[in-house]
Amino acid sequence: MTWREIVVVGGGLIGSLVAFTLRRAGLDVLVLDSGRPGAAWRAAAGLLTPDGERLHGTPLYADAVDGLRRWPALAAALEDSGGVAVAFREGVRRQQSDGRCEVTAGEASLHPPSVVAAARSGLEVIHAHVSGLHAVPGGVWVQAGEQGWHGRHVVLAGGVWSAALGVPVRPVQGQALLLRGPVDLGAVYGPPRRGFSRYALARPDGVYVGATARASAAVVPDARAGRWLRGVARELVPGVTATPAGTVLLGLRPVTPTGRPLVQPHPTVPGVTVATGHGRHGALLAPNTAARVLALVQAGIRA
Repeated sequence: MTWREIVVVGGGLIGSLVAFTLRRAGLDVLVLDSGRPGAAWRAAAGLLTPDGERLHGTPLYADAVDGLRRWPALAAALEDSGGVAVAFREGVRRQQSDGRCEVTAGEASLHPPSVVAAARSGLEVIHAHVSGLHAVPGGVWVQAGEQGWHGRHVVLAGGVWSAALGVPVRPVQGQALLLRGPVDLGAVYGPPRRGFSRYALARPDGVYVGATARASAAVVPDARAGRWLRGVARELVPGVTATPAGTVLLGLRPVTPTGRPLVQPHPTVPGVTVATGHGRHGALLAPNTAARVLALVQAGIRA
């Protein structure tokens, strides 16, 4: 039996930033990550736009604005700690499909894969498929096959796979394209169509074109979604569509029945804090979530 102060189940964008925040607060942290295909962060765009995501007037708006406010310091801390540039840029250059261009304050962007890499740097991350969480004297027993860890406190940040551990989340498949193209593209927005946001964003790894959404747990690309995305690319960024088909990015977004993330004690297992259900807003809400989890964990440790 291995004892750890904090065990974080899930090493995606939410889990890794939570673990990074807890470690910066002086806690001993172990991350268990399954590495399953379909993790939401692998297909995330990295746009930090509370108003662009039409959150104004919703219950998520205050947390989204708080997350955006926290990102500059968090990005700097990630880069200082891990030596990995996360491509955080304040201000989003909006080039409309009619050619008009404006730079909007109060928005930003970053590169989610680099954020995860920077956050994980310096953390102990073990590949494990967690199958059970059980309250035991002095903490929580984390079962993963024939392995197990005794955590004084556990954070469940397993995305859609948190459902198997007693959390009400369902998968919504999101699909995007990554094309080779100019890094000075900025962000190009088109009017929503068929209920989907349509945009292209220059990132360090190419031009991101997104994004679709459908209720599915499939981790293979959807052909109709691919055709739709290629149409978006032809309309918004015709200069890059002469490149090969590009890389398909696919992620399963965890969505709760209310549409709001769960950042709270586990409903049935004492000693476990849940941090999942962020849907398409994981990058935007992650700093706020990490701060809230830290407060909950510290309160649990003091109790």
